[in-house]
Amino acid sequence: MVPHGNRNSFDIRQKNPDGSQIVVSQQQLPDGTKRVTGFKQTDDTRDGTTTRVYADGRLVTQGRDFERRSVGSGTSFVTHRNGLREAVLPDGRPVFQDRFTSFRDQDGSERRAIERTRYARWWNGRPEYEPRPVIRQYDVVYIHGAPVAQYRPSRFVPDYYRGYYARFAVPVVVAAAATWVAFASPVTSYNDPLALMGDMQISSAFEEGYAYSTPYGATPVYDAPAAATLRSQMTTVRQHVKASVQGNAALKDQMAGVDVQAASSRVQEAVGSAVPIQIPEEVRQQVRKQVRLSVAMHQNGRPLVLADVLASGYARIYLFQTAQPLNVAQASAGVECFLNTGDLIGFSKLPAGEGAFAEMKVVASGSSSCLPGEVVLVRLNDLQEMLNGFSERVEENMQRVSACAASGKC
Repeated sequence: MVPHGNRNSFDIRQKNPDGSQIVVSQQQLPDGTKRVTGFKQTDDTRDGTTTRVYADGRLVTQGRDFERRSVGSGTSFVTHRNGLREAVLPDGRPVFQDRFTSFRDQDGSERRAIERTRYARWWNGRPEYEPRPVIRQYDVVYIHGAPVAQYRPSRFVPDYYRGYYARFAVPVVVAAAATWVAFASPVTSYNDPLALMGDMQISSAFEEGYAYSTPYGATPVYDAPAAATLRSQMTTVRQHVKASVQGNAALKDQMAGVDVQAASSRVQEAVGSAVPIQIPEEVRQQVRKQVRLSVAMHQNGRPLVLADVLASGYARIYLFQTAQPLNVAQASAGVECFLNTGDLIGFSKLPAGEGAFAEMKVVASGSSSCLPGEVVLVRLNDLQEMLNGFSERVEENMQRVSACAASGKC
């Protein structure tokens, strides 16, 4: 049992006869409640993988050259060390898939690139296959020596952009956003296309994240046998430790009155929760500004690049929108938590030196994600993927707003 900085925050680690390990983490939250999470870790020395099954059914496998993350829907997201990514449905069908390709630059030289083919999107919690696969192009860049895909924006005809810099002739009515998010100042109609796009940028990403968390298939991952067994083992471990502490005066004194048997883990409460995410007004306005900037960059054919954000004067207030589900560690205690698609984070401290991680503060998040205010460690290559996703979502929302303007409803 390893205590953390504050009272009632600790890890319990139990080694199993088969060599696997169960880790139960308890944290005391700022509001005084306790959060209990846990996982079972299995190391396979033969194939060089480490697999963790989490109490809510998530599955994370670390290999020599890849990381695979399976979330609530059972969809798996894979990041390869060579910079390629992919996502696969529980039945094996691809959601998207990367491959290396090349093209000739303006000077005639051949450049390596990544081509991403998206086969499906999520709609109302279910995967919906595209009539024709959507293909996007990425440059290959390097962050601290690791290859990373950097999105190359599509180019539209110049006249296409005019509609985003003029007010709607007739206000556009919107009602669906409230399902996923709760803005501090609700709006049901918009005169400004870019204000509408900014709010869409937030709500559409959280809608996608909710779809990933929603069970898909015959057996929800929360009810999978491995997850159910783990939750039972977590309860047994905590009860055993509590009995050991109560029966050992020296150990009891060492733990300084730590409450081992906390309230329930709240895993069940979080899974499938559709409670709208609270979006503060300053967060909403910042995302709107970033959407305006992204449209201008898109018009000029400029990619959204992490190095440019870091070098800018607005890096400290810039918000990153999670593009794919991630497991991250808290900066202070090292306890893991989850970032889902749509969650918003910003720099807690600007990265310096040759480190591969940045300290990020959670600004707004879903019910099963890291809590707002928590500081977590995020890989720089994942931050670039978030910028890629932001640019791609801006493109998609530009097309949605164009259709909305014609119909008057969105």
